[in-house]
Amino acid sequence: MAFDMTFLNTFCFALTVTAVAGTCLSSVSWEDPRVDVFGASSSSIWHKFYTGWDWQPSGSFEQIPAPDASCPSVSSWGAGRLDIVYVNASGGNVLHKYYEHSWGPSWEGVEDLGGNFTSLTTNSWGSGRLDIVARTPEGAYMHKAWTGSAWYPAGKGWEDFGGNFEGPPAAASWSAGRLDIVGVGAENGTLLHKYWQDGWSSWEDLKGGPFVGAPSITSWGPGRFDIWAVKDKDLNHLFWDGSQYRGWEKLGGVSQVPQVVHWNATKIDIIAKLDDGYFIKSWDGDSWNPADGWSPLASSFSSEPSVVAKRGTNFLSVFGIDKNSELRSQVWTGYDWQPAANKTWSLGLLKGSEVFRPEEL
Repeated sequence: MAFDMTFLNTFCFALTVTAVAGTCLSSVSWEDPRVDVFGASSSSIWHKFYTGWDWQPSGSFEQIPAPDASCPSVSSWGAGRLDIVYVNASGGNVLHKYYEHSWGPSWEGVEDLGGNFTSLTTNSWGSGRLDIVARTPEGAYMHKAWTGSAWYPAGKGWEDFGGNFEGPPAAASWSAGRLDIVGVGAENGTLLHKYWQDGWSSWEDLKGGPFVGAPSITSWGPGRFDIWAVKDKDLNHLFWDGSQYRGWEKLGGVSQVPQVVHWNATKIDIIAKLDDGYFIKSWDGDSWNPADGWSPLASSFSSEPSVVAKRGTNFLSVFGIDKNSELRSQVWTGYDWQPAANKTWSLGLLKGSEVFRPEEL
């Protein structure tokens, strides 16, 4: 059965990635109404996409060959373009695959970008641009970028940002030519920040903490970014308003940084996993709703959520993997949750799904 799911991902085609207990999700939109959802198994990356009318492949998942795949970071710099980047689970090098009319460098092939890493994140600030930030086993962050015609540094080289971080990096862009990177320092657990704007800044210590796990950074538009990190099972929030930092504020108990999206300037939606259920908290431009705690959504999930927001309208899609290994979704239409606040649609069973190779997506 088809249902109306018109999506556009949040600012600059940002993405959401989540991984927990062997399950992972990444969702992205290259333009309204397209949405793509990805995850990883030991020998392939599975994929399903919404066309504006229905989900394809119908009744199954596309299995993209990717031996030794880890949880992929997926981004889009524009209509018809997808970039999949992941750490080789057996070798630690970064592998890259892309879609532009067809899968490249080939259906079976991947591009080896070198390095030796434990985790990574990707971001695109606009057409022809892809940034990768990765963490080494020693805790340093390194960077590589596709500039539109070539990789920088060239070949398998990487730009060394140094530092000593306890976990994965996070990155966001508020406009073309701006990139913000954050991570939790291994020495004292504070939040460290570095940015590109006509050149790289040094690392600045934003204090707070001691934080644990992976932080997150998001932006609703030029001059604004929001940072999210967990301390003592409490979500902490700090933001840059264009001239100064404000925060840290505490928003309630979570064990991992939740998914955060912006469907417009001044709007924030946070989807968190508490026990096996999903919960939401939203900023409407003036206040948090609910003021205290979180509003419940559907439950019985094994994965953290992944969320896509339609830019310019109060429309959200939430994805998760349930305890039976089914990919499930529910949407906020701007007025209500569909199929219901506590219910979801099934998008298919992941275990044993049929291998599908389309000629065209």
